[in-house]
Amino acid sequence: MTQPVSRKWWLALSIAAALASAPAFAAKDVVVAVGSNFTTLDPYDANDTLSQAVAKSFYQGLFGLDKEMKLQNVLAESYTVSPDGLVYTVKLHSGVKFQDGTDFNAEAVKANLDRASNPDNHLKRYNLYKNIASTEAVDPTTVKITLKQPFSAFINILAHPATAMISPAALKKYGKDIGFHPVGTGAL
Repeated sequence: MTQPVSRKWWLALSIAAALASAPAFAAKDVVVAVGSNFTTLDPYDANDTLSQAVAKSFYQGLFGLDKEMKLQNVLAESYTVSPDGLVYTVKLHSGVKFQDGTDFNAEAVKANLDRASNPDNHLKRYNLYKNIASTEAVDPTTVKITLKQPFSAFINILAHPATAMISPAALKKYGKDIGFHPVGTGAL
């Protein structure tokens, strides 16, 4: 006589199988299970929420927002804005490295913002950065961002999930294929 297998039994068996297979993944493997597909791992070229959410596994930005939507420093230590609202000077944390060993510094910020603000790159998030006139690495831990016109909410753009810092070495190596080769300062 055969007995039907209960749902609880199948659930317990499924959980046990999943836990047993967990050690099979190497420390550098990332496993994502979702009922949809993300479009890219390039935060500057992503226009969907899922891609932005997955990118947080790899990348960090200069700033972020807490649960109350208040600005929080992440890779930045502080910032100041010129009286005319055109120049944002950002002090960066020192000693931070990208996952490929490249130093995170003002040149890395410049590389990312120059790429994002260049219309020739045809990035989906270009409109967030088109008001940037120039980005200058003042020293390794100071970056100066000059706007084309004052925009008081610009600091919120620097806190947007799309403004994630990608390794400049990876940008150079992978070019337009960076969305398949994420290298940030994030959780990995």
